[in-house]
Amino acid sequence: MKTEQLNELIYQMLETERGGIQVYEAALRSVVNDELREEWEEYLEQTKSHERIVLALMEKLGLDPEQETPGRGVVRHVGESLVAAMEMARKSAPAEAAQLVACEAVVQAETKDHLN
Repeated sequence: MKTEQLNELIYQMLETERGGIQVYEAALRSVVNDELREEWEEYLEQTKSHERIVLALMEKLGLDPEQETPGRGVVRHVGESLVAAMEMARKSAPAEAAQLVACEAVVQAETKDHLN
């Protein structure tokens, strides 16, 4: 793998973790089930830890964590779209339905995270 491709994947990884933080924070605003709340709070903390790990990796590699890349912009857009969908549901749907939308958003965000 070329260094440029590897760096792009690392930038996307950082953006995935940052988007994941936003997704979990938005999901927690919609949760009504206490057990699910506890689980998502735990995953939010794990995601914050992952962000710190990626930032440390980037520092060791001499990568600027604020550098924009084409792939990073796409990953950010997807994360922002998931947050927007949850907010839309939270404002316009019953609480249980908004929680289901949040569940779907979390699954999509976690799928991307696991691909990384």
